[in-house]
Amino acid sequence: MTLKEEAYALIEKLPDKVMADVLSTLKKTADDPKTWETPEEEQARLAREREDSMEAFRWMEEMRKKRPLLIPENYEEAYTDAIMEKYGLAK
Repeated sequence: MTLKEEAYALIEKLPDKVMADVLSTLKKTADDPKTWETPEEEQARLAREREDSMEAFRWMEEMRKKRPLLIPENYEEAYTDAIMEKYGLAK
């Protein structure tokens, strides 16, 4: 039995109350352009997506190296001053 024949047989067994959901899902699948990709097109798309991700990662790494974190020399004092400024607490 082929996959289509198996699907047809399963659809025949299902009650009418779920047919709207089945039909909706099938329409969404048919409208999705990824459904109609050949294996070569899918591999090419995935390769492009990986390259885009790597490019974004490289850009973030470059920005991280160019702009180090702005941590003050005496961060405990800066933290205490910020808390006092925000909450008005005394030392």
